[in-house]
Amino acid sequence: SLDAMNEVGVAFETLSVDELRGRFSAFDLASFGPPKLPDDPQFGVANDDPLTGGIFIPQAGYVSDPQLAAHNLQRAAEALGAKFKFNSRIISINRSANRVAGVTTGTGETLEACIVVNVAGPHSSKINAMAGVTDDMGVSTQPLRHEVATVPCPLSSLQNHHSCVIGDGDAGIYMRPETGDNILIGTLDPPCDGKDYVDADHYSKELTEQWTRQVWRAAQRMPELCIPNIAQGVVGLYDATPDWTPIYDKSSLPGFYMAVGTSGNQFKNAPVIGDLMARLITACEAGQAHDSDPVMFHLPALNRTMNLGFFSRNRMLHNKTSGTVLA
Repeated sequence: SLDAMNEVGVAFETLSVDELRGRFSAFDLASFGPPKLPDDPQFGVANDDPLTGGIFIPQAGYVSDPQLAAHNLQRAAEALGAKFKFNSRIISINRSANRVAGVTTGTGETLEACIVVNVAGPHSSKINAMAGVTDDMGVSTQPLRHEVATVPCPLSSLQNHHSCVIGDGDAGIYMRPETGDNILIGTLDPPCDGKDYVDADHYSKELTEQWTRQVWRAAQRMPELCIPNIAQGVVGLYDATPDWTPIYDKSSLPGFYMAVGTSGNQFKNAPVIGDLMARLITACEAGQAHDSDPVMFHLPALNRTMNLGFFSRNRMLHNKTSGTVLA
């Protein structure tokens, strides 16, 4: 919320419709909400409540090359002593004396460890099941299939092409610049799109009607958008909880921790999450009963303290549009 951004010092500007029109001259600023499917008779029909403006956050941004960003994080971690083992499938989470003892890979190699952290992304629920820690979890994760479309940017918008990410709740989409004078278009998961939960090891990587839904809704906002005859884009998986809040927590198995349910917005928070998990693990291993006495974590840049119980595996589900972790 704007009040929360004010409280933590995030700078933003409120933009009138005229100011939006000045920045995005190719946009149709009528309201078409709530988001609809293309076969809805009211699709593309403006309603009686026009848009009233927008919010611009100058310090917001996006990762233009996620693979390079992940590689940079790998190199930084290696410089601090971390080791990576690629293309190794985990087939068991090992125990000894009722405590986690390490993992075994598909090649039969056993890696001993007194602390194991599940950061398996879309496979996180399978790893939790393998560890036998799901019985006391009130919140679970599921792999959620998502499609992201790539379409050519209209010539009239090229001057603004490298400006910002746009979250369009009225159309149920987000858009951002992509390389090659293209626009990347994704869904904000409005109710009309439904949820495509899948098996993380068996799902279609082909673009479907979801691609069409997103691009057509973007064309409502950008009438000059050319819709290609051949769909181009990416299919991937989110690791999501029902309330879109991650799980950063201990588990019922001593030594086994979770940083899961992080898609699709936590990649940019990775450095803070690393510090957060280190604080959680250190406190729990020292004997703090996190379930009844939640660990607190201080954010030095904001000078605020978070109650990590907010991210509990046993929490009441949070409202997606409300709630605060600031104490």
